[in-house]
Amino acid sequence: MTGVSAFAAPVYLPSGPQQNVALSTITNGGWTQCYAHTFDVSIGNQAEGVLSVCTDDYLMMAGRVTGSDTVMELAATLRSDAIQVTGSNSTTHLSNGSQWWFANNWSWGFTDAGDTVNNFQCDTSPSPHSMCLHTIAGVGGYRIDDILGLNGSTRYEKLFFQASAGEQVPEPGSIALALTALGALGFVSRRRKS
Repeated sequence: MTGVSAFAAPVYLPSGPQQNVALSTITNGGWTQCYAHTFDVSIGNQAEGVLSVCTDDYLMMAGRVTGSDTVMELAATLRSDAIQVTGSNSTTHLSNGSQWWFANNWSWGFTDAGDTVNNFQCDTSPSPHSMCLHTIAGVGGYRIDDILGLNGSTRYEKLFFQASAGEQVPEPGSIALALTALGALGFVSRRRKS
């Protein structure tokens, strides 16, 4: 029996950037924190500080005031989409309602689907729904929303969460096909006994 399967997603997987989200909403929604540091700490020139510890199927980038129970801004998508290489220009790609970009020795971030991006090592375009981190060795993060120049800041913190796709979940059509096949087998079995 063949059928199309879909990967299960975390319970909390909002489309597009989200603001002012309680940490409990994230962790109760199927996410586990895998990285946290203030903006003055570099994530590495290939984001290896994050990617070496955040290895599950889904990835969420978030920013907050250090120690707060509320995230100022976040976006989430498949890990493979979050780290799809876009180059060091202003090229982005749309995934789960957010524009994402990633380039080694440049930057990594997201913004709202309708925003413009001016990726001069980090996005400098006005946006109330954006986050950008440098992927340059020795340089920290750059922005949360319209708060820019956070490279040396200990007042703000970058967080990453991960979630597993878990088991493959059969699509409803596949379940119906399986039930139909089981019903037909039962019918044939009853006819043979008669």
